Amino acid sequence: MSHLTNKLKDNIKKYLKRKTRVNTKIKSHKPKYRLIINKSNLYISAQLVDQSGDIVASINDKKSAWKTKVERAFSAGEELGKKIMLKKLEHIAFDRNGYLYHGRVKAFAEWVRKAWVKL
Repeated sequence: MSHLTNKLKDNIKKYLKRKTRVNTKIKSHKPKYRLIINKSNLYISAQLVDQSGDIVASINDKKSAWKTKVERAFSAGEELGKKIMLKKLEHIAFDRNGYLYHGRVKAFAEWVRKAWVKL
């Protein structure tokens, strides 16, 4: 049983290490806008934040039911991409918030890029 708790602690340490590394790299460049991803076991949400910390746009995939998680991430990324294009923003820093770049995070980022937004 202690082996499982140690393994869980190691995974949490790895996640926090990735999160601080990603955040320091992004914040050192001082981008005008950051796209921050938050992920739970069921849903994915994202916020577009400017330099002062104000939320410009946000999205979650709770309203698209009866789809797989990746398909919901696709649709949420597409909707956020449209919102960003309406505000005429081109260059955005993509803050994956310590999550690995695969699965739902990758699907979300690809659909935001398909809306001609440079991440």
